[in-house]
This record gives sequence, structure tokens and C-alpha cells, in this order.
Amino acid sequence: MGPALTFERLEENHLPFFLEVRNECRSFLHDDRAFTLEECERWFRTGRPEYWLILLEGEPIGYFRISNRDPAERSIYLGADIHPRYRGRGLAKAAYEQFLPLLKRREDIGVVRLEVLSHNVTAQGLYARLGFVETGRKIGFDRRNGQPVDSIVMERQL
Repeated sequence: MGPALTFERLEENHLPFFLEVRNECRSFLHDDRAFTLEECERWFRTGRPEYWLILLEGEPIGYFRISNRDPAERSIYLGADIHPRYRGRGLAKAAYEQFLPLLKRREDIGVVRLEVLSHNVTAQGLYARLGFVETGRKIGFDRRNGQPVDSIVMERQL
């Protein structure tokens, strides 16, 4: 089954770790701006976003973000970012495999959706291995390094 991971709600004291990961991987995020800790704290206090830390033996290795709840469709959007020290070890796959059943028990959802940028082929492969399938594409969503980048919508039934 893989490593035993735990999950806890992101709190304000976790923001320095969160920001380190978020700013490092921003070229793969839909919003690729870098943020300061002060900006991050303001965002967190005003928006109260739903993020969950991913912990390995009590140490944070990344986070999940939950958004776009649609009660009528019983769906949510989910995404994750992993600290660079922990990438390439199968931990993102293990985190999804362990978090999705918890999410299904906690929420009345039947569909999990996500969006991944077309230049992030590593994440696309991970999502395919997890059973996500492409259901749409936002052509020319953005430009990165002067090249057009699509936003690929993927989903998985729970």
C-alpha cells in the first residue's frame, strides 16, 4: 500500500512550508506568480482556503488543495504539490491513494476533478496511473517560456 501518510488541515503556522513548496513549483501552477509570506498570510486569513498538509512520519512533505465544490454534481477539484526533497519517490501517488478514500468518506462526492497544465507531463502520467481521464482542454490557457500551454481537465469517479 505504500508509506503511511497522515493529513491535517493547513493552519497559519504551516504557511512558511506551504509557501516554500508553492513558490518552488509555481511554473506548473495555473497562477505562476511568486508570493511573499505577508501576501500569503493575508490570502489565508481572508480566504480561509481548504488545504491539507501531507505528512510522512509527522513531517510535512506537501499539501492538497480542495476547491470548486459542486453539490449538485457531487464533485470537487483536488490538487497537490510535493516538496522537491520528496519528489520521485512515489509519495504523491501514495498520498492520492490514501487521501481519496478519506475524502469520499468525509464528503458526499462521486467525482474528483483536477486541472493540469499541458507541459507538466510528469503529473499527467501520475493522474493517468491513478485512474483520472481527460474530459476537456482549455486551449492556449497561458504562455510559459513563450510557448502556449493548455489546461487539461481530468476526472475520476469515486
